Amino acid sequence: MAVVVAELWRGGYRESVHSGNVAVVDGRGHLQAAAGDPHGFTFPRSALKPIQTLAVLESGAAAAYAFTDAEIALCTASHGAESHHVSGVTTMLAKAGLDPANLRCGAHPPYHMPSAIQLYELREQPQAVHNNCSGKHTGMLAAAKHLKAPLDSYLDIDHPVQQLILDALCEIAEVNREDVAVTVDGCSAPAFGIPLTALALIFARLANPDMAPERHRQALRRVRDAMLAHPDMVAGTDCFCTDLMVTGGGRIVAKAGAEGVYGVGSLDGGFGLAVKVLDGNKRAAEPTVVAALDQLHALTETARGALECYAHPIVRNVANIDVGEIRSTVMLRREQNA
Repeated sequence: MAVVVAELWRGGYRESVHSGNVAVVDGRGHLQAAAGDPHGFTFPRSALKPIQTLAVLESGAAAAYAFTDAEIALCTASHGAESHHVSGVTTMLAKAGLDPANLRCGAHPPYHMPSAIQLYELREQPQAVHNNCSGKHTGMLAAAKHLKAPLDSYLDIDHPVQQLILDALCEIAEVNREDVAVTVDGCSAPAFGIPLTALALIFARLANPDMAPERHRQALRRVRDAMLAHPDMVAGTDCFCTDLMVTGGGRIVAKAGAEGVYGVGSLDGGFGLAVKVLDGNKRAAEPTVVAALDQLHALTETARGALECYAHPIVRNVANIDVGEIRSTVMLRREQNA
């Protein structure tokens, strides 16, 4: 059963609560710690992008089109459409002989507000390259082209690229195909539903690829190293994913997912952490992640200080007056097999 993981306090009064689940597993899939129901069903959404990126590498597309580590990191991204994100997607498409018109992710304004304002001032409409998932879609298209598979149906679950992704997901997360829920994500790619413990296992093995099935280790290692070397590509300016990996000093790999999902892997601790906030609100997910990592002794004192704005977010009104704060209440319980 889910537990309260965060609260909104306003003027000394508790105004709102957020319930959720947390799972912590090691690279063998053993549950180490939890809060609420660690086995709860979850759509990881964009937290699965590191696994979806494996298709770019394991298909041979990354080598064929000479994708750099920064471009591999961009395949894992939920980016803000800052200039380096957009130029990175454009370059990857050109390397693979593809066109922005091939992207089926749809368009939305940049999440990075200065970039959105700049686009507005130029009187330009958002394009698919501005979509936060455009790096992932570019990687999928590149894999499809290298495999000589159809481009227009690259998002269909029966497409060879999506089958590569599903195979990798099942093998790394140790779930059966028939137990994986398949529906449609916000960017129109397949969205997979798995237990929260399976997501935690994915991040334990992303951080420590030697614990993964042998055939995926090399690709996992490159994805992990690319994310750690280029955290600015994974999210962007003033984004939790980027700042957590920067403050983690190359020892923490992290990726957010929509609807209050978060995955973290610790290279030193050998664990994967997965968080799901049941009401889907990311304002509760980020403090919960910081609190859980602190309880797992995965943050240095310097890192804790640098992440204070995520650990205890201040609530401000439209006049920019501080009116409250978010407080994490999550308390991990250690499991007997830990």
